[in-house]
Amino acid sequence: MNLREKFSAINKALLLSLVVSASSVSAMNHEHSMMHHKSSQIEVKNPWVRTAPPNAPMLGAFMQIHNNTNNDLRLLSVTAAGYQKTELHKTINHDGLMKMVQQEFMPINAKSSLNLKPGSWHIMLISPDVVPKEGDTVKIKLTFDNDTSQIINAVVRKGKMMMKNHGH
Repeated sequence: MNLREKFSAINKALLLSLVVSASSVSAMNHEHSMMHHKSSQIEVKNPWVRTAPPNAPMLGAFMQIHNNTNNDLRLLSVTAAGYQKTELHKTINHDGLMKMVQQEFMPINAKSSLNLKPGSWHIMLISPDVVPKEGDTVKIKLTFDNDTSQIINAVVRKGKMMMKNHGH
């Protein structure tokens, strides 16, 4: 192979490499835009899990869920890495006592938000493999009734207790 043939082969290889790279970038941009589109329908802000003692049987998870669609949505289920069970809960006043009641779903009205906070709507993370420490993150998957789901990372932090005389 003479010098001219070598340069020609190198040029062809470089051109092929550029075409493959451009295709990959285009595919990645398309994939990113698809993920962004999904997350723009339902936006989760400030997810966090309240710290608990090392032997705690359950922890609470909180966040704001914004429904940017024109349709009412329902949060149907939650799973969390490292927990045996999860439940959707709402705190209610029952005969003067604040009581946590398991819910089948959490409603999120169209173009509205649901605020999960202590003493209100919240997610119970039950039977942790290991109780996380302040600063750790908990991976949580939220599944909605419009066939979408989102995986979020909730930061473990201190939070104030909002209930007195609560039952479960």
